Amino acid sequence: MNAFLCYGNYPLLTKISYCNHTMITCATFSNASTTIKSMWFVYSGEVYENSLWNCRILKKIISYGLSVFGEEFATKTRRIRQKRRPEPHYMSKILSTLRQIVREWTVEGKAERDATYKPILDIVRERYSCISDRSTVKLMVPGSGLGRLAFELAKEGFTVEGNEYSMVMLMTSSFLLNACFEVIHCSFCWELRLAKVIIFEVEEHVIYPYALDKSNSWSYEDQTRPVRFPDLGKSRTEAPPNFSMIAGDFLEITQSRSSQFDCVVTAWFIDTAKNVIDYIETIYRILKPGGTWVNVGPLTYHYEDMIEEMSIELPYEEVMRIVRLTGFVVEKEERITSYYTINRLSMLQNQYTCAFFVANKSMHC
Repeated sequence: MNAFLCYGNYPLLTKISYCNHTMITCATFSNASTTIKSMWFVYSGEVYENSLWNCRILKKIISYGLSVFGEEFATKTRRIRQKRRPEPHYMSKILSTLRQIVREWTVEGKAERDATYKPILDIVRERYSCISDRSTVKLMVPGSGLGRLAFELAKEGFTVEGNEYSMVMLMTSSFLLNACFEVIHCSFCWELRLAKVIIFEVEEHVIYPYALDKSNSWSYEDQTRPVRFPDLGKSRTEAPPNFSMIAGDFLEITQSRSSQFDCVVTAWFIDTAKNVIDYIETIYRILKPGGTWVNVGPLTYHYEDMIEEMSIELPYEEVMRIVRLTGFVVEKEERITSYYTINRLSMLQNQYTCAFFVANKSMHC
C-alpha cells in the first residue's frame, strides 16, 4: 500500500535521476556527446510521461481498492502515507504488478499464460466433463494473483474460490474486474464476491510496464511502448455465478476447512511457502476424499535469501516423495517450459522448466 501511495513521487525522481546521470556521463564523452545528450533527454522525458501515466492507473487502483475495503482501511492507508517514504523494495512491487497485469490480462501475455494455464484447464475440464454438474464442483486456487486463472475456471462453470495474500494483488484484481466485488468481513480475512455483471471496456486502459528497463533493450521505442488491457473479447460479460476471492494467508484461512474442495489448483504457488510440507499437508486436508490436486510451477523458493526467515528448500524429487507419503496417488508428471512476466522484446528471456503434476487423494481416508 505504501508503494501505491508514494509512487506519485517516483516519476519526478526518475526524471531528475536520468537528467543528472545524462549530464555527468556526457561530460566525459567525445564530440558525439551532444547528439547522445539530446537523445537521452528526449528519452528521459518519455520515461517521465510514461511514469506519470502509470501513476494515473495506480491512483485508479487505489480508489477502487479503498471503495472495496471500506473506511477503516482508507484511514489506515492515510496513516501509512503520512509515516513512510517509498523504498526500492516497495517500488519493485509496483513494477512487478505492472508486469503481472501484462501477463494475466493482455493479448501480449496470452502465450505466457497458455503455457501453464492451458494444461490445468484441460485436466480440470476432462476430470469434470459434465458441464451441467460443474456448479457443484468446488475448486480452490491459492496464490491466485490477479485472478485470471480462477476467473477462467469459474467461466467453465465451476464454483471457484481464489485465495491471495498480497494486498497489492487483491486491490489490482479488484480494479481489473471493474471494482465489482462485494466484501464480506470476517475476523482474519476479507471475502470478495463478484457482482452479477462485470462491465469491461476492451483494452480500455494503458500502462508502460517497461519504461524503466534500461538494460537488454533493442531500442528506446521498445522500452517506452504502451500495453493495453484488459484483453477480454466482449465489452460486457456475465460474471461467473460462483466466484469469490479470500484475502489472507493460505494456511490460516483453511484451518477449519477440512474436506471441503473437490479440486485444488496451484500455479506458481508452492514455492511461496516457508515450509512446502505445510502446503502439501494442508492441500491434502482440505480436499474431499477422491479429490484432485493439479500443480504447475518451478521451485524458486521465495524465502531462500531472507536470513531473518526460517525456510526449507527441497528439490523436486523430495517434494514428490513427501506428496506420496502424505497420501496422494500421483497420476501424472510432466515438465513444461514457460516464461514468467518477461518483456517479450528484451534481449534477456529467462525461461523456467516447470513441474506439472496431477495427484489424487484416496477415496478411503
